[in-house]
Amino acid sequence: MTKTSRLIHGVLLVSAITLSVTACGQKGQLVGGATPQATTEVPTPTTVVQSPAPTPTATPEPLKQKKVKAFYSDQDEMKLIEKEVTISYKQDADVYEAALNALRKSDDPKAIPLFDDLTFTSTSFDKAKGELKIDLKFGPKTQLGAPGEELFLQALKKTVFQFPEVKALYVLKNGKQVDSLMGHLELPYPIKRPN
Repeated sequence: MTKTSRLIHGVLLVSAITLSVTACGQKGQLVGGATPQATTEVPTPTTVVQSPAPTPTATPEPLKQKKVKAFYSDQDEMKLIEKEVTISYKQDADVYEAALNALRKSDDPKAIPLFDDLTFTSTSFDKAKGELKIDLKFGPKTQLGAPGEELFLQALKKTVFQFPEVKALYVLKNGKQVDSLMGHLELPYPIKRPN
């Protein structure tokens, strides 16, 4: 081989390599500029995105359970009906709110909840003083007559004072201290544990 033919072979070899490298970058095109139909080589999002390894998380604490007394009205709003219910709560401080929320529903059609259209917006207990503070938000069905309001207050007191550590109950309505919850009976502030 002459020097010139070697040079031509070298140029042709370099050109062939360049064309093949260039062709690798054009994998979605055919000769003549036509684009092929989707092939299995196109990665799907599930094959491209890899989820990170799961990080260890603390297992949630199981809910604590306790049997408490809940109080409801009879169908004529003449007397309270006492039921034993099981409440669930995460921390000891949540036991009061769980007991109060038990007053909002009843499985017995003869035990009518007086608190079903009411929300306990906050509940806090001062352990050192033995004071429980609750804030109530009334719905339209919570407005009861005088006998209903009397039963409502009795149910509230009996529910919170079943916990021996509660010495006084402070009741707010929509964040404010009020003289009466429904306009029929005076609301003491605080309501103290009966002797």
